Amino acid sequence: MARITERLADLASGAFFTQAVVTAKTALSEHFVRVELRSDRFRTAPWTPGCKVQLRTDRGTMTRRTYTPFGWDTAEGTVSLVAYVHGAGPAARWFDRVTPGDACELFGPRRSIDLTGVASQVVFVGDETSVGLAAALGQTRPDGVTYLLEATDPAEYTKVLAGLGVTATVVPKTADRRDLLAAAGTGAYDLVVTGDAATVGPVRRAAGGWTPAPGKVFGKAYWAEGRTGLD
Repeated sequence: MARITERLADLASGAFFTQAVVTAKTALSEHFVRVELRSDRFRTAPWTPGCKVQLRTDRGTMTRRTYTPFGWDTAEGTVSLVAYVHGAGPAARWFDRVTPGDACELFGPRRSIDLTGVASQVVFVGDETSVGLAAALGQTRPDGVTYLLEATDPAEYTKVLAGLGVTATVVPKTADRRDLLAAAGTGAYDLVVTGDAATVGPVRRAAGGWTPAPGKVFGKAYWAEGRTGLD
């Protein structure tokens, strides 16, 4: 029965997923890796900055992990993904073993956060899992964005973001988010907040009391401690 289930998963992926090839892999630091993908379907896909894709991490299953692509080049049919690799989950294993020339499968792109709808001034709040969205926003909006991010290793994350063209203030991650919240409420702006659900909720609630308050809030939790299935 298990083998039949695996075969059905592979057949379904062939019908519904975009088949792509890994053309490059670059270690950006100890915990961040960038991969370049190519597919003819990327030339016509309805992508807008902030869309998400789901990467199938293992053959014989429908296990998927979600990423925000950037550098979407319709002329060349190429996209870039950058991942924060930690732990021993399916995504960490995939990014560890994949090499240029390997085939991969993606579902999407699909709507997630539409970065084309944000105001001219933006405060972007997130963590390591927000790296792809930060890079996508940095490419489409080179000016007018204040990046305020939390990380386990602020120095590492600051360096990775700079290599992707994003200049950010990165503070240590703490349980009370005091430094993050203190830095966030400045100027006239829209707010984009993603990453840890334990950060997204408090920041969204606190934003209503900032002076001035953000015009619009675009928020999405990518992960939560002890939970799976968030994207």
